[in-house]
Amino acid sequence: MKGRIKLKRFVKPLALWLVILAMAIFFLNIPVAISRTINSDLGDPYTSVQQVDRHKILSVLEDKVRDRKLLEKVKDKLDTLDDRRTRLIASLSDRIAHEEKTAGADIAFLLITILIILS
Repeated sequence: MKGRIKLKRFVKPLALWLVILAMAIFFLNIPVAISRTINSDLGDPYTSVQQVDRHKILSVLEDKVRDRKLLEKVKDKLDTLDDRRTRLIASLSDRIAHEEKTAGADIAFLLITILIILS
């Protein structure tokens, strides 16, 4: 019986301190949650995603392909691709960038080549 009384005397202060700690953590994070950057020239987010994807693709292809004429043709071809194919090629480019010298990266490069040629 004495053990239970001691346990209750221990649990109540512990619970109180946990509530205080949780409130302190919550209130300390409020300035982070309400802060934001103000930029009047955000532009179209859709266009920026396309530009990022295009940059990913071109950076990988510039490493793999040395022919400048061919790269110019690829740049022109990327402008004509729909968003779905651009996203697919960008994700394959990510795989190549992360795993340069693997069979998966070689297959991804082959798929990129096929998608660009056949579209």
